[in-house]
Amino acid sequence: MTEALDTAPEPQVKPTPAPSAAPRGRTKKSQGTAWQKIADRIDQFVTRRPDDQLATFLADLRELDIGRKDPNHFYRTRELVQPLGTAILGAIDRSYDDSFHYPDVIAGRYSTSTISPIRYLLGCVKPDTTAIVELGSGWSVNLFQMYVGLGRTRSRTIAYHGAEYTDEGQEAAKRLAVHDGVIDYHAHSFDYRKPDLSFLKDATGHVLVFTRHSIEQVDLIDPRLYEMLYKLEAKVTLVHIEPTGWQRDPILITRRKRKDDSFFEDLGKLVAQDVFSARRQLENAAWWSWRLDYNINLTSIISQAYRNKKIRVVRREHDFAAIGNILNPSSLYHIEFIKPDA
Repeated sequence: MTEALDTAPEPQVKPTPAPSAAPRGRTKKSQGTAWQKIADRIDQFVTRRPDDQLATFLADLRELDIGRKDPNHFYRTRELVQPLGTAILGAIDRSYDDSFHYPDVIAGRYSTSTISPIRYLLGCVKPDTTAIVELGSGWSVNLFQMYVGLGRTRSRTIAYHGAEYTDEGQEAAKRLAVHDGVIDYHAHSFDYRKPDLSFLKDATGHVLVFTRHSIEQVDLIDPRLYEMLYKLEAKVTLVHIEPTGWQRDPILITRRKRKDDSFFEDLGKLVAQDVFSARRQLENAAWWSWRLDYNINLTSIISQAYRNKKIRVVRREHDFAAIGNILNPSSLYHIEFIKPDA
């Protein structure tokens, strides 16, 4: 299914001066400190459990989340429960053909859940995939989960690339890859503000590129990133899993670009009010993004690439889950780049 995007031009805004107490984002130093702790745990794991596999380490850190491949299979094959599952999915305008959502029970009520992001990414791997790339990869935990999910046999023809901002994240990932001893893993220095994808210049076949809650931490990513992906010789799939769904709201994105701090300070006073409204969820997500100086231009970059006919949107899911922080919900953008000669 290919989705269209709202291609209306964004409102032109003029920035207003920000007050002295501006929100602050996460620094490179703080990110490096976090990944250094992971590196230390990897060293302990390798020393104490030298014969254990990479998957064991991921499981110990509760970072092995590949989930069931097709949660709706039960409802397709059991006539007795088909009507109930159909009704639950129908409440959100979904069906069993939508493998992303499935019926669930949450807090004593019928509801819906979504498959794990790693399982979704595994579904984006194609027979001719030669490289899987995570931008803003940290210690490459998502790449390692995909490696576990695909298995060593399938991974023999795949290079795994962790493109990471911090030295500590790159080093931690390399240590775990060396422990595995089989994965074709490569760590690269990467900055969303000055992107460099030269490590993919010789890539062939199909390349899967993804981000997962890393763009969020960069206020303005360089739009040239999309141009670089567009110009690669390989066929490129790009999947963003980022908490940027609030950017689709013209009021909220305009206020952010105007640096209207008083507006967001007022929103912060309403965080726990009317918590079951869709509007409150959207405003809370925008407020959280504002207070940490998170990204404000991912959605506009996607829209511009769509208007320029450089991408097709395969799937878009706004605010589908928020495990760990309900103020920072994930949205999914699954994109295929259109080759210049296509």
